[in-house]
Amino acid sequence: MKKLTLFAVAALFSFASFAQTTNPDKREDMKDMRKDVKDVRKDKVARRKEVKEGDKAEAKAINKDIKADKKDIRHDAKDLKKDGVKHPVRRAKRQIRRH
Repeated sequence: MKKLTLFAVAALFSFASFAQTTNPDKREDMKDMRKDVKDVRKDKVARRKEVKEGDKAEAKAINKDIKADKKDIRHDAKDLKKDGVKHPVRRAKRQIRRH
């Protein structure tokens, strides 16, 4: 009987600790997503400037950076959806617009 109660208490504490770890993860992922969205916007402006000036090599390098940022956005969106955030990319864009 003692072992059963000890096991139940240990299981309760382990479940409680897992439940508490999601909130900081959400905040960090949203912060990272907002930063990535801002980077994509800045890089698109820089790419347009480089294309206009005729520097295609620099435009290709910026294009690779944009693709990497978009990959990060997709990864963060997937994590946030697992954490229960609905429409994380749209939410991040609105949060940027508000500030």
